[in-house]
Amino acid sequence: MSRKKRQTVTLLVLCLVLIAFVAGYFGLTRYQAAKEKAEKAEESDKELFQLSADDINKVEYQGEKSSLTFKKNGKTWKLASDQKYPLNQDRITEMVDETTGVAATKTVTTSCDDLTQYNLDKPDLTVTVTDTSGKETTIYVGMESVSGGGRYAYCGGDEQKIYLISTSLYSSFDYSLGDLMTVPDIPTVQADEIRYLKVEKQKGKNFEAEYDEKNSPYKDIYGWSIKQPYSQPVAGDKDGLQNIFGSYTNIGFSSGVSYKKDTALEKKYGLDQPQYTVTFQTVKKDVTLYIGKENSDKSSYYVRMKGKDGIYLMDASSVSKMITINPLDSVYQRLYVGNQQKLNQVELSYQGQKYTFDVSKTKKKSETEYTYTVKRDGKKVDADEFTTAYGVISYLAPGGNIDPKVTVKSNKPVAQFTFHEDQKDTKMIIYPYDGQNSYRVSVNGVMQFTVDKSAVDKVLKQFVSLK
Repeated sequence: MSRKKRQTVTLLVLCLVLIAFVAGYFGLTRYQAAKEKAEKAEESDKELFQLSADDINKVEYQGEKSSLTFKKNGKTWKLASDQKYPLNQDRITEMVDETTGVAATKTVTTSCDDLTQYNLDKPDLTVTVTDTSGKETTIYVGMESVSGGGRYAYCGGDEQKIYLISTSLYSSFDYSLGDLMTVPDIPTVQADEIRYLKVEKQKGKNFEAEYDEKNSPYKDIYGWSIKQPYSQPVAGDKDGLQNIFGSYTNIGFSSGVSYKKDTALEKKYGLDQPQYTVTFQTVKKDVTLYIGKENSDKSSYYVRMKGKDGIYLMDASSVSKMITINPLDSVYQRLYVGNQQKLNQVELSYQGQKYTFDVSKTKKKSETEYTYTVKRDGKKVDADEFTTAYGVISYLAPGGNIDPKVTVKSNKPVAQFTFHEDQKDTKMIIYPYDGQNSYRVSVNGVMQFTVDKSAVDKVLKQFVSLK
């Protein structure tokens, strides 16, 4: 064989060996990957508990919030220490169901020599379930992994493996006894259904609003009267009240404290002398809530409902919305509710002068429109300019509540209006207040609000300048 042929054969053999090697390498790699994948799948699918929910008749758990035991009586779960305790059956069922499908996502170690590094020497959660045959199965749940992929757990006994499991088991048992109580529903109402609201405060001013279409002194407006915090009722604004009532349409208890009458607990949680008493009514519903102290982390208030013995928790945000009311938001935004169609005369006393405006009207062809004739001290004045000035004073809005801390320099009236209508007279007196931005105003002897000084000064000049 020639030298050239020998070289060719050698090269061919080397190529075949190389091909065989590469094929073997890739084959081995694929085999190893498949093996690891299979092992991983097998490991991931490893169920630590293989139980049926129907076979479990007892559950015990020791968690960070409570240590409780539940027993099944027929189809109903009962608290072992109190058979009458109103357990939330749906929540207990969810807890039991969670124990039947606990699976390991990873085997962390095959040695349990050191449980401390996983918080398994003093587990965050210990769950023991007992089936109908009396067999007990226990799982211990420790700390959450640093990577956040789950919690460490082991099954005890001869089992020498520590696993990583989903956090769902821990979350399902992260309840106090109060969290597992069936709490009563607070009757649901719509904002436009409320006809009465009263918020009584141990400290601070009360609020009270009432709708009485027939007997309210403001039935010709909306029928709403704001009775407190004012010395005398004032007209209520329907839209403003609807915004307030919105805080009462979707409220409820977050958890329970006690389902039984407990005088000692009522005193402990401030329900013997509530901070707030809230009452709201519809035509068919009447709800009163007694609100006591805040809990330790100030996330909730202790609450009792009239007609119920229990004590419950309500989110602090819900309570805050119910009790935080700016009365001015509920007041009708007109101090004098005038009706020009019924107006006969306006009297104004200002800067030592008295001005009298007599008003007469003639109905136009339209049933709702009038032609006005206005005379000042017997002489005609521009009716349109009078209407403009009258519109300003009749739509004068409350600017704020009178602050008793503000020192007024004088109680001498700045001006006085008397409006004579067909069946009523209204007297409005303007008084000094802070000397800068506001006046005080009295309507028929009741002085409760301030008004914008610049607006009043402007309208006074308009009336005086009418010719």
